[in-house]
Amino acid sequence: MSKLGSNARPAVLYVHSEEKANELYRTCDEMGWKVVINVDPDKPEDLLDYQRLMGKKVKTRS
Repeated sequence: MSKLGSNARPAVLYVHSEEKANELYRTCDEMGWKVVINVDPDKPEDLLDYQRLMGKKVKTRS
């Protein structure tokens, strides 16, 4: 399996605003991570892939 944040497996994020998307993109770019950021103010934000890349333990729902 490809590494998260690579070309083969980019991180996928969902945010509410362009401003937040730009901020996250800058951070991911500085770290060399590939990312796809979707902006939709009507859907819940999802930053799980970003949190995983940052090394945070993420609880998953069962």
